[in-house]
Amino acid sequence: SAGVYLILRFNFIFDCTQFSRFLVPTIGALTAAYGGVCAVAQSDIKKTLAYSTISHCGFLMVLCSTEMNEFTILYLYVHGFFKAGVFMCVGNVLRITRGYQDTRRMGGLLKYLPFEYFCASIGLFNLAGLPFTFGFFIKHLLLISLGDYIYLYYFVIFNCLVGAFAGLFYSYRLMTYTFIDFKKASKVLYLNLNRINYNSKFYTNSSIAATLS
Repeated sequence: SAGVYLILRFNFIFDCTQFSRFLVPTIGALTAAYGGVCAVAQSDIKKTLAYSTISHCGFLMVLCSTEMNEFTILYLYVHGFFKAGVFMCVGNVLRITRGYQDTRRMGGLLKYLPFEYFCASIGLFNLAGLPFTFGFFIKHLLLISLGDYIYLYYFVIFNCLVGAFAGLFYSYRLMTYTFIDFKKASKVLYLNLNRINYNSKFYTNSSIAATLS
């Protein structure tokens, strides 16, 4: 985020050279595609979200090159808000699974963490850019702002589309493997998941403090 803001502040310098018209969107588009593809291949839940952030930072760099500063700031807010919410939900999941981060050893947590499932679903729907979400509209603004004046237009838009479609896959994979899939963790973990052990009185087995955060 700091790098994106710095580029926005120094746009008047980038305007002085045509080389930036090649450099910034090319690196941004490659980063968006690379981060998305890597996120799809991860089984570690935190690495999935980390590579997702790399992908979205690539989208932000592409937006910086279009000089649509309002769209860039809006994208920063949308991504920051929903990614923070998903990370907090994942933090509750990791607390329940005793710090084990591999989604291949989770599953069936919807029964025990319905509130986290609901909040994470909203966040991931927006990060994936499903129709009628904030993420959908901001990615739409990104793609339509890629005017023909941007060099390597087809290369940039192809990589952006790869990153955007990858968002659908890693969001679906994270939700399915963690909450919906059959129980893949040890039996002891599920037996200890109850409201008494976690001092919970809300729609979740996590603690009240964690839920409020």
